[in-house]
Amino acid sequence: MKPPLNILTFPLLLVGLALAAVEFYPVLLWGIKHYALYKWFGAGFGAYFMLRLLPFFRKNEGFMQTFSHELTHLIVSLTFGQKNHSFRASDGEGGEMRHSDSHFGGIFISLAPYCLPIFTYAFLFLRIIGAWKQLMWFDIFIGFTLAFHTTCFAKQTGNRQTDIQQYGYFKSYLFIAVLGLFNITIILLCIRKGIINSATYLFSEYWDDIVMAWKYLF
Repeated sequence: MKPPLNILTFPLLLVGLALAAVEFYPVLLWGIKHYALYKWFGAGFGAYFMLRLLPFFRKNEGFMQTFSHELTHLIVSLTFGQKNHSFRASDGEGGEMRHSDSHFGGIFISLAPYCLPIFTYAFLFLRIIGAWKQLMWFDIFIGFTLAFHTTCFAKQTGNRQTDIQQYGYFKSYLFIAVLGLFNITIILLCIRKGIINSATYLFSEYWDDIVMAWKYLF
């Protein structure tokens, strides 16, 4: 018999996808309408792809992508209080991060590298302490690191990944879609509001959507 939480996984992910999609759309439209606010973010995003043209960068990009993949596993594992045993990243031979065998947070630990841009979040939090005149530099690095994560996603996400195979293709890709939409929404909001106000605003909107849907259905 499956644990109750596993039985609820699909309904919760479907609800999460609906909420993430509903709230992503207006944030995206607002960003397009006020594109000037995102000019430094866009500059950083584009700068990454310009940097990829340089030979020395291309030589090391594979290792950086593998390192960030395993580092994301490690950080999320620590967040869930797991005991970690080993960490390895190499160019050409892939990487590995071994942690204690626990079901608590397992899907988050396994699939985080495909939907959690850890370096982008680092700059989002650092942005809190930045002076108003310095925000452009944080926005540049936010765009730059998100572009890096985008290339990681394009290269690493696929059916060949044991992380994705472990939870089944449908559940894994559904989870990645939910968390990916949530994260990109938060990132776009942060350029407008900062990370604390963005999280408060977005979760409030999610709750309002749930209450509205409940009233409509019942």
